[in-house]
Amino acid sequence: MFVAALAVLAPACHRKHPRNPPPAPVVLVPAEPPKEVPPLPSAPGIHTPPPKQPPVNVKVEAPPPPVPQKKRRTRGARKAEAKVSEPPVVESTPAAPAPAPVPRLGQILTPEESKDYTRRLEAALDHVKNALVIIEGKALDRQNKETADRIRSFVAQAEQARDQDLVSAVSLAERADLLSRDLLDRLR
Repeated sequence: MFVAALAVLAPACHRKHPRNPPPAPVVLVPAEPPKEVPPLPSAPGIHTPPPKQPPVNVKVEAPPPPVPQKKRRTRGARKAEAKVSEPPVVESTPAAPAPAPVPRLGQILTPEESKDYTRRLEAALDHVKNALVIIEGKALDRQNKETADRIRSFVAQAEQARDQDLVSAVSLAERADLLSRDLLDRLR
């Protein structure tokens, strides 16, 4: 049986198996030179006459220059005094009207809410300023100095934000108040 199997399989080993053909060479075709694009026709000129407005003469006067203060002369130094002349009056045409003010983004408050926030802001700032007077009289270590500086920063930011965003100003002032109370408790 072994011999029969060899007889069947032996002719299969001698058969030539087809090999994969080599890949076809890549042929590069030169690209055609770009064709010239005809230029676009020029746009027709549009001429509109300016709106007719009667000329308006406006006299613009500059404010008078500030009066210079007399300087003390030092020994041996002489300085020439500068002559101050009044600036000439300039006539000009009126400028374009000022642009409308840009609307502010923020929370819209009723008059009662605005009054309440203003009261809270003033109360918190008063507490903080009184606390800072007490804190400045004490000897502070590095950490307490940093806290005092942070309190002053919050107060400055609250006063700056008062006109733009009252709610944020109150929040900053109340943070400063809380920090100042905490710092006073630590210093006692």
